Amino acid sequence: MSSIIPIELPRSKSIVIRCLIVNYLKTGILLPVFDNDPNDIKIVHNALKTIDLQITGEADPCISPAGGGLRGWKKQADSLSAGFSDCPVIDVQDCGAAYRFLMALLAATPGKWLLSGTSRLLQRPILPLVNFLNAHGANIQKTTLGWHIEGAALQINDIEINTSETSQYVSALMMIKEEKEKGDGGTTAAEHGRTRRHEGTKARREEGDGRISPSNFEGVPEGRGSLYKNPYIKMTETIMRCMDVARNVHTLSDWSAALFWLANALLKPNAHYLLKNLHFDGLQGDAEVVPHFKQWGLHFTETEHGIEAKHTHNIEIPNQKMDVAQMPDTAMILAVLAVCYPFELTMSGLKNINLKESKRLDILVDELSKFTTVKKHSEDVITIYKRIEELPNVFHFDSYNDHRFVMAWSLFKNFGTVNIKNPDCVKKSYPKFLNI
Repeated sequence: MSSIIPIELPRSKSIVIRCLIVNYLKTGILLPVFDNDPNDIKIVHNALKTIDLQITGEADPCISPAGGGLRGWKKQADSLSAGFSDCPVIDVQDCGAAYRFLMALLAATPGKWLLSGTSRLLQRPILPLVNFLNAHGANIQKTTLGWHIEGAALQINDIEINTSETSQYVSALMMIKEEKEKGDGGTTAAEHGRTRRHEGTKARREEGDGRISPSNFEGVPEGRGSLYKNPYIKMTETIMRCMDVARNVHTLSDWSAALFWLANALLKPNAHYLLKNLHFDGLQGDAEVVPHFKQWGLHFTETEHGIEAKHTHNIEIPNQKMDVAQMPDTAMILAVLAVCYPFELTMSGLKNINLKESKRLDILVDELSKFTTVKKHSEDVITIYKRIEELPNVFHFDSYNDHRFVMAWSLFKNFGTVNIKNPDCVKKSYPKFLNI
């Protein structure tokens, strides 16, 4: 009988980042972050702290900008356009969620700001959001250092924006639009939240009954068409309407990180994991992979402490077709799992993964072709054919500075020694991963 191995998972950065921003906008209060939180969560927390200090007039020019101060608090006048030489720098490093969510928040916050990040981040999609914000009262300009933002009290009525690149545009606008509507006249979202800072305790007492259940979205109005089906937009709306989620977010582990352990359990006969503080919370779209793993030989039991995942039997997995458009972060783990197990896998819904931290689709095709035949049908679809040859005993990979690849390549440890270049980038989402 197999013993249960407890697995510590990080908090869901998708949920926590939204909770940090929503709670700040609603109450002016920054929720706490913890040492073992993903780096992306810390980046957003530090950015909000910097913004709040600037708004309250308590900013110290010696304080580092958000994310650890890679670029310094001030920029030289000759590097910036007139009027921006002394603006605070919000450096979000490589955090895509911070890039888009804080772009909207700063655009709705009077003042002058420089939103910056890594060179890769500044190449990632954001123009539809910038154009929308400029059309509704902001003044945002691209520079070699990032984006100069002159915030204002925006006039946003309806959110009509192209989400073909990312649904984060909608989530960003949803958060600032709701708080703007709660303000008086030209009061901005951030200012409105700060005036409620001392009302937080009272607000919590008055919420009382009738909270929306985060597990089934009961009471959340539909009528958003295909957008409502997007799990990340569901997540944003539920958090906005149920502050209980934000205040209890410390109990919600990350399904994206858990996926590594599901794949690992499938590759280990008799594996039995307790994925601590993981639940079928209804907020995280990556949990949609569970029915597939049930068919492939895992058994799941949810307890008050988390979810048990147990390898119960081996099967010859038939050819699989999976659409991962609504759970794109699963693509790397699933692709490597198909090579390792092995089985044939055709994945669709991949058109945006080359826009992530690395060119994920191209990298998958190049790297996995070392072990089996991989066919790229289009920018949206690939097939990984069932591996015939034996795997080697030693593997060498580049992380491509992408946390998802560190986890995905690590599945090969079930077959030999794995060497990964720059594995520390996994701290972006799973700081303790390399210690487990």
